[in-house]
Amino acid sequence: MSELTQRTVASPLTRRRRWADRGIHMLHLMILPSLLATILFNYLPLYGIVIAFKRYDVFTGIWASPWAFNNGFEHFIDFFKAPNFTLVLRNTLVISVLKLGLLSLPPVALALMLNEVSHRGFKKTAQTVSYLPHFISWVVVGGMMYNFLRPTPNSPFNALLLSLGLVNEPVDLIADRNFFWPLLVLSDFWKEVGWGSIIYLAVIAGIDQEMYEACEIDGGGRWIKAIHITWPHLLGTFMILLILRCSQIMQGTGDTFDQVFVLGNQFNRSVSDIFDTLILRVGLEHGRYSYATAAGLFKSVINLAILITVNKLSRRLTGRGLF
Repeated sequence: MSELTQRTVASPLTRRRRWADRGIHMLHLMILPSLLATILFNYLPLYGIVIAFKRYDVFTGIWASPWAFNNGFEHFIDFFKAPNFTLVLRNTLVISVLKLGLLSLPPVALALMLNEVSHRGFKKTAQTVSYLPHFISWVVVGGMMYNFLRPTPNSPFNALLLSLGLVNEPVDLIADRNFFWPLLVLSDFWKEVGWGSIIYLAVIAGIDQEMYEACEIDGGGRWIKAIHITWPHLLGTFMILLILRCSQIMQGTGDTFDQVFVLGNQFNRSVSDIFDTLILRVGLEHGRYSYATAAGLFKSVINLAILITVNKLSRRLTGRGLF
């Protein structure tokens, strides 16, 4: 092949490669605002962690404030010795375990059920109805729950119980510490199960349909296809989401703080008080910023340790992990 012919063939390929490289650079520029925002709001403020080891004074400043006693661990010791530390630790762990154990699989089950629906209109309606609660704030949800469960004879819940003769007087479930954790789990289930199924539906939509056809030819039904085709494809996504939820154990996972802040009161505080509410009440409301920072740093370190541990266990047991 002559040199002129080689140049003629190579020239379009070179131009195409240049356009491809330019497209990659444009994609890099598109993530630049998010990268800058992450650095600005997540990494630059990290220098403020030092106040956990100082007797911080707002007027003196971070660096001019004196170091805390006990080699800088004064606030950590105060936090561990707090009278309600054990109670708050128990509540946080119990709520996290309940949510992890009871709310991790329902989005998968809902996605599998929606995938089996053949009627397009019904499927879209069911998806919309299940997604909508996610966009309602916990303040509104809490108000709805208070109105539905309020301890008056004309509230919907108590009116039903009184009409059935199950109780002789109105009951207050939100103030009853025995019902607080079930209400927390049920309200979270109602609000987030539909939204959590979206990512699983997206994974299911990407599964090669020829695998299902081959399974049908071999005599496999819906249950066989769900167990041997759909679930193995969902397992990787499920494990990643589970690892991410485990990294929030010390804060109750998900929007637990919003739930507890709205539904908690002085009557159920023994079961509703978690680390975040303790930090808000003792650390910030009383102006003990160093104490609040120490408690938050303790939570973050434990969450990081749990994240690394669960990720290693996931890689060892399932071969899948977040990193």
